[in-house]
Amino acid sequence: MRNHFFNFSILLITSSIFSCNKIEKQVNDESELVPSKYIEQNQSDTLKEPNYIAIFDQDSKKKTQLSINELRIINHNLIKGVNDYNDKLKIRLEKWNKESKTSTLDFEKEKLNLRYFYRQYFVSTNESGDKIVNVFCFCVYYDDDWRKNQVYVMDGGNCYLNITINITKNKIEYFGTHGEA
Repeated sequence: MRNHFFNFSILLITSSIFSCNKIEKQVNDESELVPSKYIEQNQSDTLKEPNYIAIFDQDSKKKTQLSINELRIINHNLIKGVNDYNDKLKIRLEKWNKESKTSTLDFEKEKLNLRYFYRQYFVSTNESGDKIVNVFCFCVYYDDDWRKNQVYVMDGGNCYLNITINITKNKIEYFGTHGEA
């Protein structure tokens, strides 16, 4: 019986050694093909970074410009949208904290603050001839490519906002944060 156990142990150890060598070789082969690279994540702070807006034409995705008055309208509506969102969030969190027996959420940590969002504006005209700006706000970026190309993300929670503003009518048509997976 001992002999069978000894033979089985030797077989198990031998097969483990050969398996490890194959796995190590596969990893080495893959790492030679795809070198790993550290990507730095940049947190936004518009007080430290004055150039925090990129403006594009919605259709061509090429850089474009807006007038100072149009930028004021956008900024006014962004502030209004964020304040409305925060007012509703505060009510929801107060209710949650009252009903929850195990956790509390801090409004000051959860609320949106435009100071911490970079922005991309996509300008278009709707079928009525109104000038529309789709605003995409994001709180982190990985390189300056966002200043030249549209940023696409999936989920991301309240680190990403989408706002549609009708500049002609000076009103918000849509405001929402992203979901979380």
